[in-house]
Amino acid sequence: MSRVVISGASGNIGSALVPALLASGHHPVALARRPPREADGAEWVRADLSTPDGQQALTGALRGADAHVHLARPLQPMRRPGLLHDRGPRMLLPCVAAALDAGVGKVVHLSSVAAYAPGSGGERVDETRPLEGAADSPYARGKAPGEKRLDVLARSRSAMDRVAVLRPCLVGQRRAGAQMARYGLPAVLAATRAVRHLPWVPGADGFALQMVHSDDVARAVVASIEQDASGPFNLAGEGTLGGREIAGALGARPVRLPRGLPRLAAAAARHTHTGPLDPTTVDMAAQAPLMVTGRARSVLGWRPEHPAVDVLREVVDGMRSGAGGASAALRPAGSDSEARGWTSLGSVARRSMT
Repeated sequence: MSRVVISGASGNIGSALVPALLASGHHPVALARRPPREADGAEWVRADLSTPDGQQALTGALRGADAHVHLARPLQPMRRPGLLHDRGPRMLLPCVAAALDAGVGKVVHLSSVAAYAPGSGGERVDETRPLEGAADSPYARGKAPGEKRLDVLARSRSAMDRVAVLRPCLVGQRRAGAQMARYGLPAVLAATRAVRHLPWVPGADGFALQMVHSDDVARAVVASIEQDASGPFNLAGEGTLGGREIAGALGARPVRLPRGLPRLAAAAARHTHTGPLDPTTVDMAAQAPLMVTGRARSVLGWRPEHPAVDVLREVVDGMRSGAGGASAALRPAGSDSEARGWTSLGSVARRSMT
């Protein structure tokens, strides 16, 4: 049995990783600002890793640990990009440094396809793609520089063989449906779950998106620990999603629109404080390169069990039903809880932490 410390364990990926580690015979020590109330077999530690007290809690958890998995990074508030840019690296580098100082044998960092330089025309890329990110995206601005700083840290500690970096595309599962609706849809759609009744969805020529299931990402994390793998690994489900596949999952009709119109709609929702997305997120999705996953398959023996279209359908089902998990981060959507939250706290894009 290995002791595996997970920072940021209560979200989309962490909710899949904890049971995957338990099923493989490991002992997960899960850190989160708001741990779930229900016991799930893991050892939970309450910690805000952006604070000195949270870092101290992590240092204590790392004593005697065999591996550390870093998942913690705020996704919102997008209206405060300075806060996101500050708290992301503030969590990543001290957490990894603490793990290396504690003599932890394996560190796994969850990055993203957003770390890569933008692509076009269905370009397929491997792990040698430059780490430049979409220049205007607050999310990408955290992922690409974070990886570069992590590389400098690992090299300075002669620990490159102890660090693995996983770069998944968009990660989804049914129990993240309510969370993804809160973070990605205008408040009225998230509150009423009106995604059930959309008659049409916009589409653009040449648009293609990859998705991967949270369980498949969790299996890759477990494999990288058990096989003592290092270096970067792309993760994506089989197939790509264009306007037709997205419309099919929603039971709607695809409508061809000018490329700039979805971004304009996101910008209008942001300007009126009714939508959580920064319009640069639309740019990031449109410009994301398509990843090949040969290295994960050959080194980790990893294969995605869920095709991209099945992941999308599962997420849409979760959005429609307001599905969630046991943690506050994955809380289900209540009939009026989202509306109350919006009226009392505003859009999630404005809240200090979500």
